[in-house]
Amino acid sequence: MNVVIDTSTIIRATLEQNRMAQRALSLSIREHQVLLTDEMAKELAATIVIVAEKKGQNPKPPLRVAATYLLRAKRVRSTTVYSWCYDPDDSMFIECAIDGGAQAVVSNDRSLTTLHEYVTDEEGKRLIQKIEFLTPEEFVSKYSLT
Repeated sequence: MNVVIDTSTIIRATLEQNRMAQRALSLSIREHQVLLTDEMAKELAATIVIVAEKKGQNPKPPLRVAATYLLRAKRVRSTTVYSWCYDPDDSMFIECAIDGGAQAVVSNDRSLTTLHEYVTDEEGKRLIQKIEFLTPEEFVSKYSLT
């Protein structure tokens, strides 16, 4: 299954040691095909460094995890412009999911996990109709074999 993981989930898994985010990230890397655009990769690397500095943490361990994620991810060249997301910064994850044929987007961000609830435009709905927007807990519960 093709899966998109948003930056906040990876930050929670690596810098905040959130167990469910860690399980979701591990499951997606181990059992599924993660998708990624160049824009997402740049945001991830920069955000890890910025958040680690703010928290007074060493960025090297989370960057190692991110490197594994980046190496195993399938690159997607996104051409879709999705303008119906409440938070425009999150559009890159939706666009990657659409253009990469993802079945799921995993996020802690309500602007993504509630997308099906608030998009009313028919074209916006059509583009995301086959994509599930799940929290890490929902993803692990639904797709973990253990």
